Amino acid sequence: MRSNGIAIRAIREAQNMSLPALARRAGIDRGYLSRLERGQIERPAEAKVQAIAAALTVPTAAITHEGADVPATEAKRKAPPTAETGGASSTALDELVHYKPEEVAANGWLPYTALTLRKKARAREIPHSRSGGRITFRLQHIREIAAMGETRPLSETKSA
Repeated sequence: MRSNGIAIRAIREAQNMSLPALARRAGIDRGYLSRLERGQIERPAEAKVQAIAAALTVPTAAITHEGADVPATEAKRKAPPTAETGGASSTALDELVHYKPEEVAANGWLPYTALTLRKKARAREIPHSRSGGRITFRLQHIREIAAMGETRPLSETKSA
């Protein structure tokens, strides 16, 4: 089970919870939790992930990369989770999850490679987050970037 440190931090901050408070609630060392949030620990013990999820009162899937290891052929057909598409994980918490450029590119959510996403983000051409000093994208960012690339039919454009 791979943890998603960025999601853990985002959910914790959305709940206005400090790192020491979460560490106390989950019964985990504060330094360990900090390293987990920064991505220095990718595969923590399942019991620790469950304790963190319980302390945050979210499902375990909200703070892990479950389902992220999708083969490339299936990934291209996968759409980002939204309230419209339904599904077990389409909640307000999905809006807090941060995706790495590699995850966005692998899932085919945007017509860019991970490298192009990073370059555009560094040039501030597309919306993104810099959580923990890393370039990440929330679903809101992915929708905004997709809308930037849309071309509208001539019938919908204003005539000059």
